[in-house]
Order: sequence, then C-alpha cells, then structure tokens
Amino acid sequence: MTKYPYPPLVLEPQQYDTLLQLASQKHQTLSEVAVEVVRLGLETLKQRSNKISGEGDRQAQKALDCLNSIRAEIQQTHGIYSGDLVAEVRTEREEHRSKIIWEL
Repeated sequence: MTKYPYPPLVLEPQQYDTLLQLASQKHQTLSEVAVEVVRLGLETLKQRSNKISGEGDRQAQKALDCLNSIRAEIQQTHGIYSGDLVAEVRTEREEHRSKIIWEL
C-alpha cells in the first residue's frame, strides 16, 4: 500500500470540476492548481485576519485617546481630588455600622 506524504483532500463535486477546468486551461495538473488555490486562499485569509486585528488595535487606541481627553477635561474643570477616597469610605462605613449597632 502506498503511503501519501499528505492526506487526501476531499472536495465538493463543483469544486473538483472547477479545479479540473482550471488545470486544463493552465496546462497543469489538478494537484498543482489545488496547491496554488489553497496557497492563495490562505494568504487572503491571513491578510483579512491581519486587517481585522489592525483595525481592532486602532479602535482600542481611539478609545484610549478619547478616555484620556475626557480625563484631561474633567481634571481641568474640577481639578484633582487630593483626599484618600478609600480611607474616607472605610471611615464612613464604620461610622454607619456603629450607628446601626447602637440603635439595636
């Protein structure tokens, strides 16, 4: 039994007919045309993938730029809060708990 270096490719009948027609027109074997078609298809998919990921990067950068401009606008309008919000909330929560406990 002959062992193939690559697994056989399963095609739909219309795909097979189209490849066979291309091979005949180009005076190449069916395998040569199939390899070229797969290579071109993979390159196209890779380019689309790179384009989509690049657009995603640009969208993320636009969002960060927008947030930075909003942050700068808020800082310019209201200034920077110099207090310790976490400590203040903790103190407020503890006071509220103490008040509830004393009411019981």
